[in-house]
Amino acid sequence: MIHELTIGYLDIEAISLRLALASRPLEENVVAQILTEFPGLKVEHRSGYLIVPWHGREDADRGEAFAARLQARTGCLVADRRNGRIIDLAHEKGMARTA
Repeated sequence: MIHELTIGYLDIEAISLRLALASRPLEENVVAQILTEFPGLKVEHRSGYLIVPWHGREDADRGEAFAARLQARTGCLVADRRNGRIIDLAHEKGMARTA
């Protein structure tokens, strides 16, 4: 199954409907700075938010690491829109270690 992460200052109700609505754009200078740590990562820039690869996609681990790093720096949300949920990356990592 293929999943992507949606990253930004997202409307939680919209996510539950599998939509992405950003209340404000991500700080481009912070995004650019963190992207330098992940050369070649395919990041889709959308209207105020980003899409990165996740489960079932090439570069999924780097996509998740990028999302976690950006979330730690900005306090933005990370979502799995396919399933209409906000992702707790610390919890996801914990589950991956126990699986």
